[in-house]
Amino acid sequence: MALLTQYISFYVSPFGEKSVTDELNTFLRSHRIVNVEKRLIDGERGTGWVFLVEYGIDGGKNPSNSTQRIDYREVFNASEYALFDKLRNLRKAVAEKSGIPVYAVFTNDQLGAMVKKPPKTAKDLLSIAGIGESRVKQYGEAFLNLFLTEEQTEDEET
Repeated sequence: MALLTQYISFYVSPFGEKSVTDELNTFLRSHRIVNVEKRLIDGERGTGWVFLVEYGIDGGKNPSNSTQRIDYREVFNASEYALFDKLRNLRKAVAEKSGIPVYAVFTNDQLGAMVKKPPKTAKDLLSIAGIGESRVKQYGEAFLNLFLTEEQTEDEET
């Protein structure tokens, strides 16, 4: 199928709301980006940056249906979701420290697999689809420590 190119623009003020920047970042992460042009402008809305994003979609395919989002609140019980949330917070902290997107650390599916079968060793992490040795070396220790802490907390409560 042919790749159809489309465009969207974002205006980001250096003094504006963080929500616009978050919207731009979310868009960039969720689409197949072809090109991004950035221009500093001084116009009616003040001084800021205009981002013109060229992105592609597969012809004849509805992009909103291409990846189905999972609501993990419906998938997990309350305690599992609480653990999933801790894993997401850890992933976010690790990603920010490394200056990378969160999904480059682990995907939601991978975090979900960790919740369903908590890893105790690096080998357990390697058994999760899409997690290789490089990710385990870079991020595995932090996540295994979280599970160790969770396990100790459960032992103290019982």
